[in-house]
Amino acid sequence: MEYNKLIYILRQLSKTNKKNYENYVVTRMYNRLDDLEIKFITQQYVSRGNGQYALTDMYFPQLNLHIEVDEPHHERNVEADKIREEDIINITNHKIMRINIYNGIEIEEVNLQIESIIEYIKAKKVELGKEFIGWDTKKEYSTETYINKGYIDTKDNVAFFRIVDACNCFGLNYAGYQRGGAKHPIEKGTLLWFPKLYANDKYTNRLSDDGNLIFEYNNNKESTKEQILEQSNSKVFLSRRIVFARVIGPLGDIMYRFKGEFILDTEESINNKCFVWRKISERVKTYKNIKE
Repeated sequence: MEYNKLIYILRQLSKTNKKNYENYVVTRMYNRLDDLEIKFITQQYVSRGNGQYALTDMYFPQLNLHIEVDEPHHERNVEADKIREEDIINITNHKIMRINIYNGIEIEEVNLQIESIIEYIKAKKVELGKEFIGWDTKKEYSTETYINKGYIDTKDNVAFFRIVDACNCFGLNYAGYQRGGAKHPIEKGTLLWFPKLYANDKYTNRLSDDGNLIFEYNNNKESTKEQILEQSNSKVFLSRRIVFARVIGPLGDIMYRFKGEFILDTEESINNKCFVWRKISERVKTYKNIKE
């Protein structure tokens, strides 16, 4: 699947249609920026920790920048908004910039605030230099992009529409694949894992707030120390996992987002009576088709 940029942008902007102030800020910011290399997402889900989530009004993933539009009713929620912002910054290490729209504000002042953010975005792009990767819908979700790059890194916000596309980044040559995991063809003891990080039929998989641990619970029973040790010492057990979590994409599609490489933490597993996977790397190596 591939997004057409025009359709993508129209669908992002349409998400603010019923919010007048937010719609004005988002559409003006997009048009004033006038840069098709910069991707944006409206109504971006962000973890606040403790299982809580927030929606930020506009997000620029290449810059790790969130824009919040403080409409008049926010004047009654200043302290709550401050706590919400601190949660987001502490969890993601992203930057948040705000547009303050108070009762009686003139449009010229709103525009000045928007221009200030536009200047920041342009300067940030220049500052990043070669580290800035322009938005290209054809390459963004392509297996070949990451094979040629030689690695996948969490900071690049990599996600695929299909499990098979992720699998084929690691030397496989599948035409289709729908299972929740695939054995890595090159790196021994490693599983390519595509978990739902929420409750499902048999297991509840939960990602810690900092993204460094995955807790894999069996819904029917707790795992005992003996079961954990027996299973982890089995010859067929794969103790390393390259994780692509099932998520909802920016346009509501099911996608598989790279979360890093994890290894079984036996001690934490025993303590929590479930399998606990600890992140050991934000980057993994990709491979060409092993049959080539």
